[in-house]
Amino acid sequence: MVKQLLTLIAALLLAVNSQAKSIEPGSNQIWWGYFNESDFEVGDYLIGTGSPMSLMTGIYVPAGHEQLKTSTIKAVRVYLDGSVVSNLSNMKIWISKSLPSKVDDADYVQATTEALVGGANDFMLDTPYNIGNEGFYIGYHVSSSTGYFVRCGGKDVANAFWIGNPSIGMNWQDLNGNGFGKLAFQVLVEGGNFSEYCATAEDFKPTVVGLGETVDIPVDITNMGTATLNEISYTVTADGNTSEEKTISSLSVPYGAQKTVSIPVQSASKEGTYVYTLTITKVNGNINAASKNTATGKVTTVTELKTWPRNVLIEEFTTENCGYCPEAASELASFINNYPEVSNHVAVVCHHAGFYTDWLTIPASESYTWFYNSGGTYAPAFMYDRYAWDGKTPVEGRSSAAGYKTRVEARMAEPSYANIVLDANFNDGKTEIMVTCECERGWDFCSSPARLTLFLTEDNVTARSQSGASGTFIHQHVLRSVNSTWGSVLSWQDNKATYTYTFTLDSAWKTDDLKVIAFISGYDSSDVTNCVVENVAITVPSEIGTGISSISLTNETTADFYSIDGRKKTTLEKGINIVRMPNGTVKKVFVK
Repeated sequence: MVKQLLTLIAALLLAVNSQAKSIEPGSNQIWWGYFNESDFEVGDYLIGTGSPMSLMTGIYVPAGHEQLKTSTIKAVRVYLDGSVVSNLSNMKIWISKSLPSKVDDADYVQATTEALVGGANDFMLDTPYNIGNEGFYIGYHVSSSTGYFVRCGGKDVANAFWIGNPSIGMNWQDLNGNGFGKLAFQVLVEGGNFSEYCATAEDFKPTVVGLGETVDIPVDITNMGTATLNEISYTVTADGNTSEEKTISSLSVPYGAQKTVSIPVQSASKEGTYVYTLTITKVNGNINAASKNTATGKVTTVTELKTWPRNVLIEEFTTENCGYCPEAASELASFINNYPEVSNHVAVVCHHAGFYTDWLTIPASESYTWFYNSGGTYAPAFMYDRYAWDGKTPVEGRSSAAGYKTRVEARMAEPSYANIVLDANFNDGKTEIMVTCECERGWDFCSSPARLTLFLTEDNVTARSQSGASGTFIHQHVLRSVNSTWGSVLSWQDNKATYTYTFTLDSAWKTDDLKVIAFISGYDSSDVTNCVVENVAITVPSEIGTGISSISLTNETTADFYSIDGRKKTTLEKGINIVRMPNGTVKKVFVK
C-alpha cells in the first residue's frame, strides 16, 4: 500500500467557534503552547491519512524547559474544527515521558466526557501534572469516522507536532518540516518562569548582498513574554563589528505568537562570506529577558550582484500503481488553473517512480528517488526546486491547491542568482529537437559546480491502468527524456555560459504535446539537501526556421562559432550554427 504519510487536504476558512468549557487562567496561571490562535491566520489545516482511524497527537516539552520546568499543568486545550466534531469520539488526554505504542500505555491517561465542539475544547486534569527537569510528551487521542480531522496551523517549529498510532502500524512521526505547522493544542500551566518582555529569534537562512548595499533579512521572532510585543531593539554583529542599536516598531505580536520581521543589514566592507549575529536587546523599550536572545546566519557580500525573478520547478513522483495519485493530480491541476499569477512561473514534470514503476518510467526518474534520503519511497510525493524544507529531504507528501501555491510563493520570494534564455526547435522531419540555453549568473552561487539539466515532457498521455481512477485517466507532464540525469556542468566565462543539446524523439510521442524544461542547480552526491534548483525555464518547441537568422560576418574574426551540440568551431559550417557576437548576443545561423 502507499506509505501512510499524513496528507494535507485543504486550508480551512472556518472561524474559531464557541468553547465546550472555557477555563479562564487563575492567579499565576497562563495558557502556554507552541501553537497560538494567531497561527490560524498563517494557515488552518485538517490532516489525516484519508481513512477513518484513531490517532494520537502530541507535543514534546524538552527537559529543563526555561519557562515550564518549575510549573504544573492544570488543564489542556484542544482545538477542533466544527465540520468534523460530530465524527469524533473516544477523546483521551495523555502524558508520557516516552512515546507510547497505544494511548493506554502512556504514563497518564484521562478519558473525557464533555461534548466536543468546533473551536477550543478545555479539559481540566483530574490530577495536575508537576513538571520537573525531565522531558515529556503531552497530547490527545481521538477516533474519527472521517479521513481528515486533526487540526493544525501556522509555521513549523521543533517539538510542536507529533502524530502516530503504532498499534495499527502507523509509527510516530515528527511533522516538523513537513509544512503542516503546529498541533492546535495548548496547556494551562501554573507557576513557571514567565517574563513580561521576552523575545527569541530563529537563525536565518544564508543571504547575499551587493557591496555597499543593504539587504532585508527575514527573521522569525517569537514573543515569549506575557505583554504584547510592539517593538524590538537590536544590534547586528559581523566581522568583529557591532552596529549601533536600532528599533523596529508597530509589530503587535501577542504572547506566544511568531512574526517574520525584516531586519535591514549592511554589506561587509569587502567580498566574502561572514557570520552575522542579530541580538534582540530590548522589547517595548525594556531589557529582553530571553536567555537566548540571538540569531545567526551567513551573509555573502558580492562586488557586482545581479538577480532575476525566480521560476519554480515542481517534480511529482507518481505511478499507475498509486491509488491516491489521481487526487493529487487533480489538486495540482486546480492549482495551475486557479492561481495563474503563480502557476505561470512554474514548470512541472512527473517522475513515474516512487511507488513501484510503470510503462512510463525512465531510468532517470528511478535515480531521482535518491532524494527521499533513505526515508522510504511513496507516492504521490513532490519536490519544489529540490529544496529541503525540513533540512532532511526535498521530498514531501501531496498538498492542496492552496498548499502548492504556498510552497511556490515561498520559493518565488527568494531572488534567483541565475537566468536561462531557452530556445528549442524541431528539425525538418520533427525527429529531433535542438535546444539552446543562454545562461547567466549573478555570482558563483553554487558550492558544487552548477549544472544545467534538460527535461523533455509530454502532456495528454492516456493511462493504461491507473489505480484509483474511474474512467479514462490522462497523464500530464510525463518525463520522456533528459540530457543527463544529474545535468551537465556549465562552463562559465564572465558569468555567462552557452549550452546546446539535441533530443532524439520517439515516433510514439505526440510532437504537439512536447515541452522542454531547463534548470540550473547544484548536485552534491553526498547531500540531498545541497542540490537546490536556482532557476528554471520552459518552452514549447518551434518549427524549424523559427529563431534562425542571417548574420553579417563583418565581425567574423571576433565572433565565436559553435555546433548545435556545443562544440566550438573556427568558422561557420553547413547546417545550423550557434554564433556568439562580440556584444554577447547569441543567434542561430543556417548555412546552406
